[in-house]
Order: sequence, then C-alpha cells, then structure tokens
Amino acid sequence: LSGASCVCVCVHAAARLHCCTLVIRRAVGTSDAAPPRRLSAVVHRRVGRSLPRGRVRPRGGRPLFRARPLVALRRAAEVAFLSAGFVGKVLADKQLGREEAMVDRRSEELLQLVTRLGVTAIKVGQVLSIRPDLLPAPYAKGLEKLQDSVQPFPAALGREIIERELSIRIEDVFSAFSAEPVAAASIGQVYRGTLRASGEEVAIKVQRPSVLQDVALDLFMLRFFAPAYQEANDVNTDVVGLVDAWGTGFVNELDYTMEAAATAEFAEAMAARGLGSVTSPEGVPSL
Repeated sequence: LSGASCVCVCVHAAARLHCCTLVIRRAVGTSDAAPPRRLSAVVHRRVGRSLPRGRVRPRGGRPLFRARPLVALRRAAEVAFLSAGFVGKVLADKQLGREEAMVDRRSEELLQLVTRLGVTAIKVGQVLSIRPDLLPAPYAKGLEKLQDSVQPFPAALGREIIERELSIRIEDVFSAFSAEPVAAASIGQVYRGTLRASGEEVAIKVQRPSVLQDVALDLFMLRFFAPAYQEANDVNTDVVGLVDAWGTGFVNELDYTMEAAATAEFAEAMAARGLGSVTSPEGVPSL
C-alpha cells in the first residue's frame, strides 16, 4: 500500500495447507526519532487440500492429468490457438527480412499474448524479462511491464471469493473496503480496508480464481513438452530439472499460510537483533 513501510518476506519452504486469502495490517513508518508501529496480519481460514511437507513437486499432477487427457488437450489447444497468430507473424518477419523493423510491435504483442495465457505464462514472462540471454533483448524489455503492471481480475469476483472463503459479509467485518483492487500481481490482487472492530487499516490479499488448478495444469504441460524442446533446440541444460525447480518455488508461493508464518519468523528475527525499524506482518490465528 502507498505509504506503507513494511517488509513482507516469502520463504520458499514446503507447504502444508493452501491458503488463498491474507489480510495484512500495515507496518506504518514514523520519523527517525521513533520506531514504526508494528502491526499484524490476519490469516484467514485455510482452504484446499493438504500438501506433504517437503514434497511439493510439479510432477505431482502427472497422474491427475494423465487420467484426464481431455483437460490437458483442451489447454494445449487453447495455448496453440492463442499463440498461432503471434508465431505466424514472427515467422513471416523472418522470411521477409523485417525482424528489426517490427520488433517493437512484436514485443507489445508478446506482452499481450503472455497476459492472455494466464498466471503461469505471466510468471514465466517475469523471469524472462530479466534474462535477455534466453530471450531477444527487445522482447525481454517488453515483458518488464509484467513486473508491476498486471491486469486485475474483476473486483466483484475478488469480493465474492473473500466472503465465500471466510464465511463473512464484507460490510460486517470491514467499515471501509476499496471498490477496486489497489494492486494486482500474477497470482492475486490486494484490496484496502478498515477493520470494523479495531479501526485499523488493512490490506486484503486474495488469489486469482482457480489459480492452483491452473498452475498445476500448466506445469504438467511444461514438463511434458520440455524434453522435446530440449532435443529440438540442442539445449545443454536440464530443462525438465529447471521446470521442476522453478515450479516448486512457484507452487509454494501460492500458500499464504506459509507466507504469513515466514513473515512472523522474520519479525522475530529482526527484533532479536535489535532492528526494530524493520517490520513485517504478523499472523492473528483467531481471525
């Protein structure tokens, strides 16, 4: 949130339960003469299936989607359909020798394509935006917009998810709640609100609908096609291993319960070191 002085650290460790809503009281900075107020986070009801500690693996979805081939085929067809126009234009540019002249336009089209392909593509695009060694520099530069300019999903849907997950009515818990999200990222977005009971200002972080299922399917697809890509391009890298390593961190990033626990641990560590000016959210399990 604008004006907040907070450190929110997400440690990639194994998740136990999936949590998709997190409410964070701001850590508000003051002058140098006084330490900032340390505020906390409300971690709401945990939902989703259990994930074994230390065994969060992208290949874990393989039996699920192999047993449902139509789901994977439908996603593959969707990706092919959305990508065909862009790929055709790039190939035409190469054949006509106009790659340099069209690179800015293609960069913008790639940004639009990645956004349309969904959460996993956006996360891959964010990684590629800082890796011009893996993607032509103009394309990588275009994808930089994904770092801080991701389109939100409908605000009303976000409110519906919050109310359904928490079994509440927003007006009963919050005296103020932003009509639109104040920020959006690849896996979720943030609303601004004020707790009715205490009057404290909070940030409500909620994940995109069906994000866990969508990510699992896309990771299955990436893992399925990775060996063929590696062989076709003679890549001297374990592409499947890269997908697994990146996917594990990505899946763990979806667990807001783990994120809240990690920030609480961080706050304790900073306090133990006498660094009171460094703050982070804390969990309030009762809420």
